[in-house]
Formats: sequence, structure tokens, C-alpha cells
Amino acid sequence: MKHLLPRVPKYFKTNLHPHSTISDGLLTPQQVKEGYKAKGYQVLALTDHNVIVDHSHMNDPDFLMLTGTEVNINEPDMDRFTGKTYHLNLLAKRPDNLWSPLKKFGRFPQAAEYEEKTQHEKMDVQHNPESINAMIAKANEKGFLVTYNHPVASCHSYPDYAPLRGLWGVEVRNSDSYYFSNNEDNFNIFRLLRNFGNNVFPIGADDTHADVMVGGAWIMVGAKALTYDCVIDALEKGDFYMSCGPEIHSVYVEDNKLKVTCSDARKVCMLTHGRFARSVLATDGPIQSAEFDLTYFLNGTKDDPNAYVCVMVIAQDGSYAVTPAYYLKELL
Repeated sequence: MKHLLPRVPKYFKTNLHPHSTISDGLLTPQQVKEGYKAKGYQVLALTDHNVIVDHSHMNDPDFLMLTGTEVNINEPDMDRFTGKTYHLNLLAKRPDNLWSPLKKFGRFPQAAEYEEKTQHEKMDVQHNPESINAMIAKANEKGFLVTYNHPVASCHSYPDYAPLRGLWGVEVRNSDSYYFSNNEDNFNIFRLLRNFGNNVFPIGADDTHADVMVGGAWIMVGAKALTYDCVIDALEKGDFYMSCGPEIHSVYVEDNKLKVTCSDARKVCMLTHGRFARSVLATDGPIQSAEFDLTYFLNGTKDDPNAYVCVMVIAQDGSYAVTPAYYLKELL
């Protein structure tokens, strides 16, 4: 038996994309923490726009703050409603890593007090894939995990995201954008980036600027302990799944079969990079498990270095959970 999820016995409910009064949020960092803690979260990265702050002083034995920022790169003279913009979350692998690719923080005067502690790279980043890739590469070099945020709300299309390289994650569900437009489900963008050979992970996040969207989408991180190093290690390895509702209890391979257990579902899918997708549908009530024979998939893809499978669990109300994509070497 080969376990894919969980690889450790403990999950920590995590959100990597809320905002506070340090940029354009309506709640203080402490209020944001308290709101998430009340909803059962244990890990939070405050990603205020274009400002990076170490919030580790807010840690307590059952709650961990990660260090991050959301960097905005707009197209020139961007129209407020239809203009394009790259929004990228930079998640620091160390809490005291306060590097920023920007020349300065920008339009939030309340962030000025954090300027002196920030190590500004002063990159001239432009709204085009080549420039964004250079910034992503530098962020990776400096010790950050980079997530591509809300492609739909950014007014992006295929030419904007297909060339991106070096990403760690892509927001499959951004609950703030989904709440206001019902249009920020990006699983196909995740699959596309994977098909191009990117080892990118599916992320669920709130992007909340108030308390209305606390708990709309999240990731469940399988870390050995609630410490900065353990959580970052789990994130780098992909020991987590994203959800906006269902729970995935286990995913494992046994006797050439992919087996899944989960909370009540109307459909469990094994999705791949090609035409090997399979589904198990509920017939006489919700299902809590599914099994997929991998023989056909493995025989047809054994020479494809980009071949992968991932699992999607869909609840009765249409909410879903998605695992990372697993390459062949992880299945065998």
C-alpha cells in the first residue's frame, strides 16, 4: 500500500490569502486571526498588498502565522474594470524573510512603518510573462513559494498564464472572487499548467478583505507539527489538499488500484492529463469511497514524463475538494 494522503496523521486547516488594515482590509491583523481561529483554522498567512510583515509575534500554541505578501503588477494605465493585472502571493519559507521584489510598497500609507525592515530588490517588473517569470525566478531564489491568484478576476486569458514558469500554486478557487462573480473556478488552468510540466499545486483561498468570506475555500495541510518549518515542508512536498466543502480522508494505491475515502459525496473523480479520467457516481445516496483501476492508465502513459492523476470529490451541494496531481513515480 502506498499512501498519497495523508502522509502524516494530522491535518491543519490553512488559509494563505486574507488581507488586513495594513493594506486594504477592513480588519486588523489580530481581528483577522481571531475570525479564522473561530472557524477552526490553525494556519494563516496575511498577504497584504505589496507589503510583507513578520506576524510571528501573534503565534500561540494552536495557531501559526506565516509570512507573505500579495504582489500586484498591472498593465500600463490599467482600466479599473477590464484592465489586466498579475496578482502573485509570495509565501516566505522563513518567518523573518522580508524580501520584496518591489521598489517600494506603493499606495497604502499605513504600510510605511514596515519599509525600513524590508529588503527591496527594486526590480522593474512589467505586465508580461517574460518579466513576471523573471520575478518568480528571483522570488524562488530568495526563498518564496509563489502562487498565481484569481486569473479570472485578473482578466487573464491563455496567453497571460500559459507561459508562466516557476509557480508553486494556482488558485483553483478564490472565494472572494467567486462570491461576487460566481466565476473563479480554475481547475482547468491548474491542469493546463501541469500539462506543460509545471509542478504546480491547487490552492483554495479566501482573499477576504472583511469577515464575510472567512471560510469560503482553504487547504488542509498534513504537517508533522504546527511549526513554521513543518508546515512549509508539507507545502513544498504537496502534502495537502484544497477544498471549499468536502473532506478527503485518504488517498492510496493498493494492488494497482487508486482508492479514496471521503465525506459524503455525489461524485468522486480520478482526473488525468489526458483522456483517462474516470468517475464514481452516487446512486442510492451519498458515497464515502471510490476505487479506480490504474492498469489502463499506467499502460498507456508509462513513457510520458508529465503523466499524472489527481482526485476530485464533489459534494451534494456542488462544492468540491481536489488533491495535488501525482506523477507516475508517486503512484508506483
